[in-house]
Amino acid sequence: MPSHALALLIITAVLIAVGLIVISSLEVSAQMNLYGGVARDIFRSHVTKLSIGVVLMIITCFVDYRYHERYAWFYYVLALFLLLIPYTLPPVAGSRRWILLPGFSFQPSEFAKFATIVCCAAYMKKRREKLNSFIHGFLKPLLLVLPVLLLIAFEPDLSSSLIILLVVLLMLYSHGGRLLYLLSTFGSMALLFFIAEKFGILLKGYQLSRLKAFFSGDLPEQVLQAVRAFREGGFLGKGVGLGEVKLSVPAVVTDFIFAAIGEELGLIGIVGVVLLFFLLVWTMLKLVESSSDTFVTAFVSGLALLIMVQVLVNLGVTSGTLPVTGVTLPFVSYGGSSLAMMMASLGVVINMATSGSETK
Repeated sequence: MPSHALALLIITAVLIAVGLIVISSLEVSAQMNLYGGVARDIFRSHVTKLSIGVVLMIITCFVDYRYHERYAWFYYVLALFLLLIPYTLPPVAGSRRWILLPGFSFQPSEFAKFATIVCCAAYMKKRREKLNSFIHGFLKPLLLVLPVLLLIAFEPDLSSSLIILLVVLLMLYSHGGRLLYLLSTFGSMALLFFIAEKFGILLKGYQLSRLKAFFSGDLPEQVLQAVRAFREGGFLGKGVGLGEVKLSVPAVVTDFIFAAIGEELGLIGIVGVVLLFFLLVWTMLKLVESSSDTFVTAFVSGLALLIMVQVLVNLGVTSGTLPVTGVTLPFVSYGGSSLAMMMASLGVVINMATSGSETK
């Protein structure tokens, strides 16, 4: 097996192991305490979802990556179809993010992330000589992903919509797109959010309250508890399974899992996990350097950017340096849809690394 593929498997396995350890310790801690919002039986559920992810990764490892390029538009149409289904169903907790089936649920936006990266990579390969133009390197790609962005934003899931937009813009820039278009989009988005927060328009009530709290420096209670968990953990942490502060943090097994890592494993544990993600992204970018297939370089860089952005957002939200939003930590957090699609995407990258594709 090529070194890049082996390195990706080892790093991912370590990250998954960290997630298993933290989630199992959270369940044990929850059972030993009379308070806290951590659900019982989460470890067995996580292992089940992880098993599905492993199966998907094995399948995509052995499917020639060129099939994904060939059927990119099918993925795009399927993503739109799946995103539309929740709009035909009763909302769940006030949102339309999930497709609920007996004993099974799926979040279409996670598949949409994968499908968008595949479609943009296929588009960029066909237009690789024109990506520095406004029409082909900015306007058309944005119009391509706009229906996906809007369907996700209106669920509402603004954070996932913005992450996909950011990843697409960075993919274009990394393959010849102009920096001016990237900066102009960022500036326009910042201005739009400022106007929304100032005049109380465009966004949902809870989104506006989160923005107002962030700009005023008034940290929400869940963030305060997460920061307290960091402090309690100190440099070395209290130890696996120890500590009670993390149990009072809502969504500690998903969006705030860094709080549990910080309390149990300390600052050194947080730094270690971040370094693992850095190595994962670095290894993927080394694969980009060794390939001359634009679909390969665009897909791998897109996935690397998605992982990097989600890690930074997850850590930023938990530490209070970003507004509260729901973004899981790849390969570590509890969450079936995110975990399954991340592992399936990694399988595609491994196939690219082992397929003997044209190198530079």
